Parts: sequence; C-alpha cells; structure tokens
Amino acid sequence: MGVTDLNSLSFWWKCALGLSICNVVFTLKTKRCITSEEHLLRDMPTNLYCNHRPGRGPYTDCKITDLRTDLSKVGLEVRSLCIFSDIASIPANAFSHLPSLEVLQIVGESLENVQSGAFSGLPNLKYLRLLISDRICRSIAMESLAFAGLTNLEELTLEGLNLTNVSINIFDPLVSVIKLNINRTCSLDLSDIFCYLPVGMSHLKDLNVINSGISTIETKECPGASKTWPGTVLSGIRNLYLIGNSIKIIQANSLVVFQNLSSLSLEFAGQSLDSIWESGIGMVGELSLTGKKYSTNFSDLCHLVSKLHLQSLSLVFISTDRLSAKHLKDCGTTLTKLFISRMEIDLDFDFWTGNTGMQELQMAQMKLTEAPFCVAVNGTVSSLTSLDLTGNSITYIAGDQFVCMPLLEQLFLSDNAIKTLQLNAFRGLHHLKILKLDSNKISQLTAKDFRTLQALEVLLINDNIIETIEDGTFRDQRELRQLSFGRLEYVFELHLNRIFYAFPPKIQRLSIDVKYGTTFFLGSTPQTEGTFLLELSGDRLDFVDCNTTVFTAVRELKVNCTFFRCKNDFMAPYFPNLESFEFLEESEKARLSYTKINTLHRLKRLKLTDLSFNYTEAGSVFRNLTQLQTLVLVNCHLSFLTECMFQDLTSLQLLRLYSDSPLVLIDGMFEVLPVLTAFVLDRVDFQCSCENGWILDWAESTEKVQVINLQKQNCVWHYKKLNFLATMKKLCQTDLQYICCVATAGSVCLLLSAAVGYRFARWPSIVLFIRLRGWVERRFGRQWHRRRRRRVEEIEEIEEMQYDAFVSFCSRDEAWALGELVPRLEEQGNPRLRLCLHNRDFEVGKNIMDNIIESIYSSRCTVCLISRHYLRSDWCSLEMRVATNRLLEEQKYRLILIFLEHISPFELSAFHRLARLMRSRTYLDWPVDEADRVHFWDRLRRNIAEEDTVRS
Repeated sequence: MGVTDLNSLSFWWKCALGLSICNVVFTLKTKRCITSEEHLLRDMPTNLYCNHRPGRGPYTDCKITDLRTDLSKVGLEVRSLCIFSDIASIPANAFSHLPSLEVLQIVGESLENVQSGAFSGLPNLKYLRLLISDRICRSIAMESLAFAGLTNLEELTLEGLNLTNVSINIFDPLVSVIKLNINRTCSLDLSDIFCYLPVGMSHLKDLNVINSGISTIETKECPGASKTWPGTVLSGIRNLYLIGNSIKIIQANSLVVFQNLSSLSLEFAGQSLDSIWESGIGMVGELSLTGKKYSTNFSDLCHLVSKLHLQSLSLVFISTDRLSAKHLKDCGTTLTKLFISRMEIDLDFDFWTGNTGMQELQMAQMKLTEAPFCVAVNGTVSSLTSLDLTGNSITYIAGDQFVCMPLLEQLFLSDNAIKTLQLNAFRGLHHLKILKLDSNKISQLTAKDFRTLQALEVLLINDNIIETIEDGTFRDQRELRQLSFGRLEYVFELHLNRIFYAFPPKIQRLSIDVKYGTTFFLGSTPQTEGTFLLELSGDRLDFVDCNTTVFTAVRELKVNCTFFRCKNDFMAPYFPNLESFEFLEESEKARLSYTKINTLHRLKRLKLTDLSFNYTEAGSVFRNLTQLQTLVLVNCHLSFLTECMFQDLTSLQLLRLYSDSPLVLIDGMFEVLPVLTAFVLDRVDFQCSCENGWILDWAESTEKVQVINLQKQNCVWHYKKLNFLATMKKLCQTDLQYICCVATAGSVCLLLSAAVGYRFARWPSIVLFIRLRGWVERRFGRQWHRRRRRRVEEIEEIEEMQYDAFVSFCSRDEAWALGELVPRLEEQGNPRLRLCLHNRDFEVGKNIMDNIIESIYSSRCTVCLISRHYLRSDWCSLEMRVATNRLLEEQKYRLILIFLEHISPFELSAFHRLARLMRSRTYLDWPVDEADRVHFWDRLRRNIAEEDTVRS
C-alpha cells in the first residue's frame, strides 16, 4: 500500500468521524431531583409520601433509579431529602456526601438489602423514615450495622418492615432516639418489639407500634435468650401508642415495667377491662381505648380510671349502657378530661355534676339532637374550659344553654344542624376564646347573638346559608384574630362598618363567602394594629369605599369570583401592600382589564387561575413586579409567553404553568429571569414543531433552573396529542449543525470527484458537456409550446372551480359571516360571487379533513376572517394551513385576510405563519366607520373576482 493510499484512507476516516459527531439527536437528561426553598414549598409539586417538616429547608424530593448517580447533583446545603426509588439496595456511605442532612425519608418498595453503614457520614441527621411497603409487611436483608453512625438520630420510622429476619441488635447504634415509630411489622406479641430495644436507647420517650398485627401482650423471653427486656429503657417511655392492633390477651404483670406512662393508646378486643390494670401497669395520665363495637359498662370504665389514676379518658367505638352523675362520680376526682366519640350510650346530660372538676369534654359524632347540660343542675357550676360537640345533630342553641360553664374557653359546634341561636344562647361565657359554628344551617345573625363574648378570638360561621346579618353583630368582639362567615346568599349589601362598628384591630384572618355576590361598604374604619389575610368568595364582589386604610393592612389576598371591582375597575390595585395574591376567575363574563396588577410593587407571590385576558394587554400585566418571587398561571387563556412579558421579573424564582389550550413559549423568554430556580409544567400542550426545539436545548443546558415535568408534556400534531420529547426526537433529529456538516462533506466529495474526473476522463467529460448543452437548447426551444399548453390547462382548471372563495371563520364570528359577508357578496353588487361556507356547503357524512381540503381546492381563493377567537381555534388553524400549502403550490392562488378586530403586532408575533402572510398577501381591516364600509365591500369583491392582489 502506497503513501497516497494511506493519505486517502486517513482523509475518508476523518470525514466519517466528522459525520458521526454531527449526528445530533434530541435527548433530555432526566433530572430526577427537585429542590425547593422554604418560601417556595407551597407552590412546588408535592409527593404524597414526603412529609416536609417546617424550618428544615432546603428540601429535595427525588425519584431515582441509581442511588449514587442520581444523588450526585443534590446540593450540599440540602437539609431535608425525600427519595422515592426502585433501587434494590442501599450501599454503605450512600449519603455521606450530604453531611447537612437533618431529615431523610426513603420510599423503597423494591428495596431488598440495606448494607452496614448505609447511613454513615450523616452527623446532623435527626429524622429518618424508611417505608418498605405501604400495604403489607415485607422481609428484606438489613445488616446489623445498617444504622451505624446515627448517634444523633432523634426519631426513626419504619413502615412495612418484617422484623423477623432482622438482627435483634439492629437498633444498637441509635443511642439518642427519642421517638420510635414501627408500623406494619407483622408481629404477634408486643414483647417481640421490646426485645429489639437496646439498653443504650436511654432517651426513648415515645414508642408507637401501629397496624402491626399484635394480638397479645405477654411476658416472654427474647428469641434465643440472647437478650432480655431493657427495663431501664422501657421504664423511661412516656407515651405508648398501639392503635391498629386488635389486642385480645393482656397477660398479668406483662406491663409492670411501665410505671410512669403519660399516655397509653390501644385497640382493645379482650374479655375484660380488668386485664389492663392487672398487667401491672403503673399510673397513666391519658388512656385512649378504641373498641370496634366493644361492649362494657361505665362502672368497669370508672374502675379502670380509679386503678390507673387516669386524668384523661378517650373512648372510640365502645358501647356502654349508661352515663350518669353517679357513674362519673365513681371515676374519682382525678379525671379531668373525657373524650367520647362514635359511641352508643344512654346519656344523662347532668352526668358532669358527678365530677365538677372536669376541664375538657368531647362528645363528637354521638348523634345528639340536643345538649341541655345546664338544665336541672340546681346551680352547679362546671370547671369545663373546652367542650366539643362536633358532628352531632343538634338543631338549636337555647338561651342560657351553657350558663353553668363560666370558665369555658373553647366551644366546638361544627357539623351539626343548628338553625337557630336563641336569645342569650352564649350568655355567661365571658372567657370564651374559640367558637366554631361552621357547617350548620344558621340563617340569621343578630346583634345579640355574640354580645357577651367579648374575649372571643376565633369565630367560624362559614358554610351556613345566611339570609340576614344585623348591624352590630360583631361590634363587641374587639379581640378577634380570625373570623369566617358565609355563605351570604341573600345579603346583597354588606356594610362592614356597621356589623363591626369599628374594624377588629387585632384581626389576622378574615374570610367572607357571599355566594351570588354583594356590594361591600366600609365607610370610615380605623386601621388595624397589624397585617392580615383576606379571603373573599362569590360571583360578584363590588366595593363602594375603595381607598380605605383597612386595605393597606392586607398582606395576603385570596379571591374566588367572577367580578372583583370598584366602580367598574379591577379591585386589586386598592391593596397597595399586598405580598401574596391569589385570584380565581370563575367565568369569562367579566370584561375587566387586569393590567393594574402591575401596580402591586410589593408583590412576592402571584397565582392566577382561569383568568381571561380578552380585555387585557397581556404583555403589561407583569410590568414593574420587580419583587415577585413566585408566579403560578393556571388556565389563563394566554396564547403565548414572551421575553417582553417577563422583562421586569428580576426576582422571580419559581414559574409554574398549567394550560388546557395550546401555549407558545417564545425563544428567549427565560433570558430576562436571572434568578429563576424552578420551572414547573403541570400541563402545557406545545406545537409539534422544530421551532420549539429551543425549549429542549435550554432545558438540557441550563444548570441553575430545574425544569420539572417536561418529559410528561404533549404536543399537538394533526389534532392528536403526542409525547413532546418523543415527537421532537422524530421530527427534529437533523439540526442545523448536522445539515452544515453533511453539506460540507458533500461539497468536498464533489470537488474530489471533479478533480479525479478531469485527471482521468477529461475528453469524455467534454463530450458529455456538449451533449447536455444541446439537450438544454432543444428543451428551451420548445418553451412557447409549453406556455400555450399551460394557458389551456389554466382555462380548463378555472372552468372546474366550483366556488369563487372559501370562507374560513370560527363559530364566534358566524353571525358576522352570515349577516354581513354572505348577503353582500352573494345577493348584492356585481358580480355575484359563489362562497363556500363550512356550515352550509360541506358534504354531510364526509370526513371533516376531506371536506376542508376539497373545498379549498375547489375555490379560486380563500378568505380568512381573523379575530382573537379565530387564532385560538384549531380548525381555523388547519384551514389556514391547507390554504397556505396551496399558495405555495400555485403562485396564482390568492389568500385574503380580513381583520374583524384590532390585533396588535405583539399578539400576532406568536403566530409565525400569519405574521409572514401579512407581509406578503392582501389583508383588509373591517372599518369602524360605516361610511368606509362601502369602499370595503367594493375592494373585497374586486380582490376576489380579479387576479391581481392589492397590498394594504
């Protein structure tokens, strides 16, 4: 082989290598971790398995397949990590590169092995949760030193782990654990759990064994007699929680080690309650019994209370015969809290007189129809500070109904059927701070209802259909922090200055639901002492007094309505100090401009839902919002998002989008967001076009922005929704770089071939050139014959045309087309034109796509009636696309655009096809002045009938 051949091979090898490098394919590396700061957490996507603890941010949620690779890009500053994984093993030092971790949650339903030292290198870890299964208990190989290094761990939660095959020394390294939660372990005896507790776990205070199949509590030796119960550890436990275990047998002296329990919760299914205190258990502060229809009598319950010196007794799903003053007296004076729920019981309402020292009483979901606790008690005064009657069937509150409870601070009457608050219903409750009357049937609020409740701080009257509300209803509640009332279905004028007299100075949260709508009057009201949250809901929210000092104290505003206005203007600008604004528009009826949102200069969080921008310049809504950190747009009917819209959002960190209609993102829109850290797409339907390739390039190349859920999005292709990434990969594999590379390689090969041909086949090439020249002369010498034949074909084609024009319009503009266009062109003037309308001339039963194509190709031209609704119509877009394709095929074909309303060039910039047509084709504007319309119709008829187009 010669030197020339070697050089040739080297050349072709370089060309092949260059081509392989240029073969670029659209791919997107899946970013499996999402990191959120504390202030952005509420608007970030949530995982049901991840419980974020306040004050432990930054937070990172990961869905991983390879532990080391996928976690390699998690920041060192992350303090809370939640992993949802399909991994089979957790190796040693798996998280050692994250020394700042304080909270670690792992959901691993495919996990089979946890190696020794898996959590080493985490000196700051305080909370560890390991979920093996959320339905059953499962066996995995967990080595004895799996928790080695977690000397500072304070809380451990294990869910779905079968402890049978786990080393009995598994918890030995956990010397600082305070709370141990074990769920679904499939143990039969509680003693099996005790055997796993090491002697060094001396700080343990809470032991929760839930839904683990435990049916017996016995004194048994540990397996293999290798260990004994850690008496000092068990004696230090204060809270033992065994709910979800149907315990049938409690052996005598089996719980003797527990002498100082603060609370004990268990589901009892045994024969006698005596077995509980016979277990040797010492004094217990609180006892919670769930029985699933377990039957007993209150005498036995009081016997248990006396034996254990209980201060609090909670009974759920336990049937008992009767509760009277005598029974409660037998319980002794130590009992201060009684919680009864979902029980069948014969109740004497004066039972509480048997223990006047009772402080808290709950009787929730007991099917009570009345609550005459203070009737026939002969002036006995209760010491109750809290009374909970939630979820009963009480229909009214009688006068002086709670007069025997002067120390009451909390009264819960939610989810009843209360219709009436009789006169003096709450008399005597001078210390009441919390009153909940939500979800009842109260229809009237009078000035006397809450007159005596001057210490009230929380009042909830929401979810009541209130027909009337008197002046002065809340005038005595000067300590109110939270007030919620509604629905005011028949209150069409709400004078806040009259129902309060003076606005509550300490208010922190005010919620008003007016259902159909109302007009608010505030009058002259003093400013509050601090800031507060305002929630408003209803169809129409009209304000008369807008420039009030009360609105300057609102920092967070949540509005759900159709009309939110002050004298026909959007109301939001009258809250100048807003930092968080949520607005949900329930209908497109409101013809309001939302542009003045841009006057809320202090806004940090903005969430807009179902907003219609038909009367708003979308490009100016977000101007001047330089402090905005979070922007959430849900179905805001925006056709596009551009760089100009976001140019002032210099502090934006989170952008979240959801759109039912196609949304166009213009290239460069993220370049003006310098501190953006997260871009969340809940649902965005892109166009299947290589013009959107920039999104994939940007998402792949950006390092500082987390692009979330892009792989789940669709794009629209011929009225079908396809996966965005997969479709872009098929459509746009060959990019500009690849084309340039191929063109360069082809040019080089052509030049080489020409050089070789000239060197070895010069004379044959000359002969070939002469023959080609002769063929060209003969071909163009007959050109006049072909022109003549073409004219004949054009005449025949014109004769075959069925219509003068195909009219493309949307359903919203049908009235104009049928009422203005058709009569003018078909029935008046000269010449009379034949128009093709889809609702009149399409062949019934034929595919819509075929009808469109045949109608356009059977018409001399196409007339498009352009409006904002037209631009949003998928069918209209298809008709324009077909007409444009014919325009490219036949230069003589005409496409005429008629703008029925003014659409700014900024709005049209998102519709590239239409913008290009406007620069090269005829377009007309529907004149506002009727005098100009005669010329409009003449000009339109002339353009349809004649061949020459007119540039507007």
